[in-house]
Amino acid sequence: MKKAKEEITNTDVAAEQTAASEVRDSRVKFNYLALTAIIAAFVAWVLLSFNGKIALAVSVFAFVCGCFGLKASTRSWRNTAITAIVASAVLMVVLTAVLIVLYVGLKSI
Repeated sequence: MKKAKEEITNTDVAAEQTAASEVRDSRVKFNYLALTAIIAAFVAWVLLSFNGKIALAVSVFAFVCGCFGLKASTRSWRNTAITAIVASAVLMVVLTAVLIVLYVGLKSI
């Protein structure tokens, strides 16, 4: 009787571990999105010194990748995605404000 109970609990534990590993494996692809987001945010900040509109487009791409990267498998990757979201959002807000002020300012002259 004890052997049967041990086999059941061992089977249940093994099934839970298998299910947890399957969930983790399915979330690994979001790690790459978090990595892509942080790289794109960095590239957007570098591109800001050359062309503002392209930097704005790349920061939007980084923001979207970061949002999808929030489903990453580990906490460190989720923190990376959050950092990319913040960096790209700051760039988008600042650059959009500057472009709007310049456009409105030049139109009023």
